[in-house]
Amino acid sequence: MNELLVSQFKCGNRKAFHKLFEMYWESMFLKAKSTIFNEDVAKDVVQDIWVELWKGRESREIKNFEAYIFKAVSYGCFKYLRDNKLNTVQLSVIDSLKFCRPEIENQYDLEQANIIITNSLKELSPRCQEVYQLSRVEHNTNEEIALQLGISKRSVENQVSLALKLIKQNLGVLHKLPLIIYLFLG
Repeated sequence: MNELLVSQFKCGNRKAFHKLFEMYWESMFLKAKSTIFNEDVAKDVVQDIWVELWKGRESREIKNFEAYIFKAVSYGCFKYLRDNKLNTVQLSVIDSLKFCRPEIENQYDLEQANIIITNSLKELSPRCQEVYQLSRVEHNTNEEIALQLGISKRSVENQVSLALKLIKQNLGVLHKLPLIIYLFLG
């Protein structure tokens, strides 16, 4: 149902937009209010998100609408708190926004990252893809990979480094250092 509403909204259907607004406004507002501790500012943050959604409806690529809008709330609150004089409670809220997100937002980040990683790997040579797969997916050591493929350990290190460099470069669009660290070290 939500996918149909989002599809209709992207085509400029005001009723679909209004229905999505009715479905999500209150929970978005409550999240913003619990972060900012100011009802008026929370309403402004949420209103700005809906205005921007409408303006960019045709050009934005939104794969998971719910994750997108709640991430937008976090960013809107973060931006407000960053740009205004902060008290101790608000500073602790900013710290929690950076590292603790609802599960749905993490799922969205991981989906986006997996798409970017998959596309990045396609840019690599077949040998480099194979080395990356053995190292990062199958968790083989560099020595094991070198023995299995009949190449030097240094060659394995170079291939993994090349793959990670390209993936990191392509993941840069997410601007998420903690996510990148998780993907490479996890």
